[in-house]
Amino acid sequence: MKWISTQIPLNQTIQQLSAALASNGAAFPLPLTNILVQRGIDTFDKAKYYFVPNIAEMHDPFLMKDMDKATERLLQAKINKEKILVYGDYDVDGTTSVAMMSLFLTDWGFDFEYYIPDRYTEGYGVSFKGMEYAAKIGAKVIVSLDCGIKANEKVTFAKLRGIDFIVCDHHKPGDELPDAYAVLDTLQDDCQYPCKDLSGCGVGLKLIQGLTKVLVNAGFPLPQKDYDPILQFCDLGALSIACDIVPIVGENRIITFFGLKKLRENPGIGLKAIMDLAKGERKWEISDLVFFIGPRVNSAGRLGSAKDAVEVMLGKHEKLALLAEELHDTNHERKSIDTDITAEALELIANDSLYPQKSTTVLYKSDWHKGVIGIVASRLIEKHYRPTILLTESDDKWVGSARSVIGFDLYAALEKCSDFMIQFGGHKYAAGMTVKPENLAAFAAAFDKVVTDTILPTQKEPILFTDHDLPFPEINDRLLRLLQRMEPFGPENPEPVFTAYKVEITDYTILKEAHLRLVLKQHGITFTAIGFGMAEKFRTSNPTFVNIAFHLHQNNWHGKQSIQLMLKDFV
Repeated sequence: MKWISTQIPLNQTIQQLSAALASNGAAFPLPLTNILVQRGIDTFDKAKYYFVPNIAEMHDPFLMKDMDKATERLLQAKINKEKILVYGDYDVDGTTSVAMMSLFLTDWGFDFEYYIPDRYTEGYGVSFKGMEYAAKIGAKVIVSLDCGIKANEKVTFAKLRGIDFIVCDHHKPGDELPDAYAVLDTLQDDCQYPCKDLSGCGVGLKLIQGLTKVLVNAGFPLPQKDYDPILQFCDLGALSIACDIVPIVGENRIITFFGLKKLRENPGIGLKAIMDLAKGERKWEISDLVFFIGPRVNSAGRLGSAKDAVEVMLGKHEKLALLAEELHDTNHERKSIDTDITAEALELIANDSLYPQKSTTVLYKSDWHKGVIGIVASRLIEKHYRPTILLTESDDKWVGSARSVIGFDLYAALEKCSDFMIQFGGHKYAAGMTVKPENLAAFAAAFDKVVTDTILPTQKEPILFTDHDLPFPEINDRLLRLLQRMEPFGPENPEPVFTAYKVEITDYTILKEAHLRLVLKQHGITFTAIGFGMAEKFRTSNPTFVNIAFHLHQNNWHGKQSIQLMLKDFV
């Protein structure tokens, strides 16, 4: 792994900001100030906005194109008692969106139902089956969440049946927008909304924020005193932001900050049912959302019905704890399938004599589980660092999931291979596609050629961006406390990675055959460090002195707190 430092030389801006942020006569630590300046936080006012998120500083929802049309149409649905169909995708972003909108509409007494497409019979996004269901129940309005921006034919299908369609999406629009009553998507060319990186649930949350204002202005009473839609549903918003890997800056940072606070203090009943399944104490940070709550919500759509996840998050099922436990069990089943497919995929790679000459990993096997191949693609990138696609057979076609490496635009590469696919969609780093059997080999070859021709040398090996050198004498409790105030961490506000050089290993322990615990000493100061999955690397090199890249964490053991280094790499 190549290390690239982003540390900038000490300058007047850093020194002035450090002094401005001083407390009790002590300047703000220069390493943290340096990191703030690296991230564009170079004035006291910007730092205040960063360290003290404020819901009042969120943007007016009516800056978003078509927000006025969407809220007025939903107001009329409320007044006329028209039925609404809430339609969402089956992943975490989609199911949190549907749960949030359903809870909101219930609070305000709307007539509605919700619909989640089946991953296997309907596929991603808006389906004709869903539109037929909307007509069957007499829906007059459809609100799609986390999908719909490219559902032109389905939107037209609904319109011909007298149903007004409101699209709430955060994916990139196609060349032609769907003929919907209103389209809420900040990535439209003519949408002036300042925050362009909302999750699908985030767009839905802005709709709820705007609709609350319209309902109040129309004379409808608040469901409860001091009802604030952001505070009411920020825990679901935070879950979607964390799991959909959108930048945690601007409004996303505000939603996530208050969402984590709500999860710790007063989570929604449904999310609490999932959280109660965790063993031991948790701080409920972004990592807990990504690696504990998120997979359990996602597992329903991967191996069963995503409606189960929505039912849990709604928190109203008579057997809520049992239903949450089923999500837990389904996730364990998913892990087992994931492990088996990963092993099969690695064996295919090992047996491919031409693999070293390729720039990509493209694998296919007819019996792989459709709901897990995207996870396995990410696993393979950890082992073989290159753009990766896994495909499996479904309805006489091959469906696949793709994942990319840092910096490489997967979506743009797939666009150049569109002639070989029936359909595809996604983002820069993740995508899905459908391929005819007769095109499978040609598609794999075309994708490999596009990647070979466009990938940069720096994108062919893992890169670890480090933020600042941090000798052991500079590590103390105050530094850690101030570092924790920089949370929540995520894309565009990553957890800082520090470096220390010529560190002595005074003791080590191998944990569970795979992990590493080191006792490290530098300049007479000692810390313990944990390196997950680093045991084999340590056995191979068996060093006495190392350079380390690490996060700073607080370790709590039997009520005793200490500073612990979490290794990212060592050389």
